[in-house]
Amino acid sequence: MTTVTITENKTECELIEQARGGDRYAFDELVKTYYPRMVRTAVRMLRDVEDAEDATQQAFTAAWQNLDKFRGDASFSTWLTRITMNEALSTLRRRKRAFVELEENVTESNEEAQPVFASNGENPEEVLIRKETSNLLRMSLGQVKPVYRQAMELRLVNDMSVEEIAGRLRMPVNTVKVHLFRGRQSMKTFLEERMPLRAA
Repeated sequence: MTTVTITENKTECELIEQARGGDRYAFDELVKTYYPRMVRTAVRMLRDVEDAEDATQQAFTAAWQNLDKFRGDASFSTWLTRITMNEALSTLRRRKRAFVELEENVTESNEEAQPVFASNGENPEEVLIRKETSNLLRMSLGQVKPVYRQAMELRLVNDMSVEEIAGRLRMPVNTVKVHLFRGRQSMKTFLEERMPLRAA
């Protein structure tokens, strides 16, 4: 774990150890350092500052209660980012309780026990954001009407061509194109409410 100097006299490692021993002041110093970054992370997912701040506060509460589980395999900031994104994802789930089946799929894919490591030049936060973006895409597919969703799944999941989808579903190619167009529009509307336009 990288040693980071947070205050003039204390390093991050020292503050973490003191916080593990029950020193709330030491933990508050960690909160001051990472709170703005965690709020930005939550805002990227929730597109709402108030919800992002609530999720971040919940994340730090969870971090304080689970400090004994931080082993230092990844950086402290990465550990906090994962907790924050889990809290933000929980907020998204509460917004869309009607989509129970889809939420179960997202939950199954969100395995907290597995650390996420960066690759191909990405930093850990970018890796986590990419993972949660994938979850949002899965959620957006759940917004598509069933009559259009089957064509969208064959296109996105099975990477089938329009002609192949038409053959599988036994419908005209032009009908498939209409289904895909309307499906994409539905997904786009969902994503634009929760992600920056560029990412959506």
